[in-house]
Amino acid sequence: MLSPVWIATALGLAGGLLLAYGLGIAILPRWVEKSERMALLVRMAFAGTVVALLPALLLSLVVGGTLGGAWGERVFDQLGFPSGAPIGLALGVALVFALVLVAGAAIGIALAKVVVRRRRSPPRS
Repeated sequence: MLSPVWIATALGLAGGLLLAYGLGIAILPRWVEKSERMALLVRMAFAGTVVALLPALLLSLVVGGTLGGAWGERVFDQLGFPSGAPIGLALGVALVFALVLVAGAAIGIALAKVVVRRRRSPPRS
């Protein structure tokens, strides 16, 4: 039988993917929509997300799990729940995972904008 910690971690990663998707849909299109090189920006956003997957996984498990578990235990114990650590763990993992993935996509878009500007600007002599 799986322990509550593993189930909370799996739910946190799945919830983090959904949260990252929702945040990405809400925030990132505004940065891309007025560009003449939209295909490049979208590819770089995808590349930034792929590059951020491993750091997102590691940070979410270490930082999000630790802080979320401690927060959940403290808050839910005050509310009278027997153990809120798994709930906080899932929330912490989801939040950190989503934020790192969206940050990776945003960095990819920013790098693509720098590349587009450098291609347009005349060379300095």
